[in-house]
Amino acid sequence: MKKHNVTENLIITGRRRIIKEGEFSKNENLRSVEMPDSVSIIRENAFWHCVNLETVKLSSKLKTIGPFAFFECYKLKAITLPEGLESIGDSAFFKCLDLEEVVIPKSVKTIDEFAFGMCQNLMRILIPKGASVSENAFREGTQCKIEYY
Repeated sequence: MKKHNVTENLIITGRRRIIKEGEFSKNENLRSVEMPDSVSIIRENAFWHCVNLETVKLSSKLKTIGPFAFFECYKLKAITLPEGLESIGDSAFFKCLDLEEVVIPKSVKTIDEFAFGMCQNLMRILIPKGASVSENAFREGTQCKIEYY
């Protein structure tokens, strides 16, 4: 597995479909990420422990956010999940301490265990009525208001 250490602003180029497992993990310099619309899968631990990551522009074609993908991205303030996203893996956004609000698109079918656990500043989350949500998806320190639409 090749791991990239990049500077503050990462713009992923090309026609790649997958962000590989652990590819950008533990990169303390990383502050923002922008990915091309060709990306459909973010694998496990892809941005794990990027403690200074604040903003991410996800691909509009994204289908899967893997387990622990943004685990311990403490400073991540906002994330816009694209329509077409189908699954949010186990602990995908666990300990994203600065995350305040999330809107889950209607296309999401599953939200796994602790997907948004320990997101202490998460105040509001909107979830489509048909989504399969793990009973522990928002546990461990998250005190948010969950609204279904």
